[in-house]
Amino acid sequence: MSAARTFSDEDLTAFLDGEADDALEAAISAALETDEALAERMAGLEVPMAAIAGAYDELLASAPPMPALAPVLPEPANTNARLSWAWGLGTFGTGIAAGLAVALFTGFGTPEPAPRGWVSFVASYQTLYTTATLEDVSPSAQEAAVQLAAVSEGIGIDLAALPQTEGLTFKRAQLLGFNGKPLVQISYLRDDGTPVALCIIPAGPDAQGLNMGAAEGLDVARWNTPGYGFLLIGGQEGEPLQREAETFQQWSQDIAT
Repeated sequence: MSAARTFSDEDLTAFLDGEADDALEAAISAALETDEALAERMAGLEVPMAAIAGAYDELLASAPPMPALAPVLPEPANTNARLSWAWGLGTFGTGIAAGLAVALFTGFGTPEPAPRGWVSFVASYQTLYTTATLEDVSPSAQEAAVQLAAVSEGIGIDLAALPQTEGLTFKRAQLLGFNGKPLVQISYLRDDGTPVALCIIPAGPDAQGLNMGAAEGLDVARWNTPGYGFLLIGGQEGEPLQREAETFQQWSQDIAT
């Protein structure tokens, strides 16, 4: 078994800023699915600017109104005095913001949640699907072909020859997105009414074998071909999804060669 990869703070910062290359992003996304310590490190690197701004706005809203300065304060004797006074107000405002930032990092306010990989987002989306979501969706062969052609262009893989998988009925194909990358979702309905989705996203150059697991209470099967990551998700029985995933994996390997 190979040792888990160690990521530097520079690697994680590049991931958070959207500047990681495909290989690094794929490696970190995969690690986040199982490594809680890595997720905590990532959360620590994220600056909760939204929370800081919100707290600052609340503080300003509750502050007493400023007095009318013009009638009360005498005119400064020279412009240097005016500039000094204005600089003092600016410093005061900066001090408030800095104090809020420190307070937020030491317990005041709500921290940003730990970042999640694409599989977690897909799984959360898939939990919303029920039999009723897809049972009345019945595209014609021509409509299915048009949908598959559109997502093929978006992802860069020819999906026209997707395999017919026993027990799964094609329902629709759509192009979504994650972190600025195209994400294809192809929805199926199993004969027993279970929603199942095949998802594809650009990934690093390394191929990875089929791995079974679970996310958000749903069975998942993951594998990679050079340049693409694949996920089949749905149900809670394990064996049906593995059998279906093996069919799709063989197809993905064939088109990658």
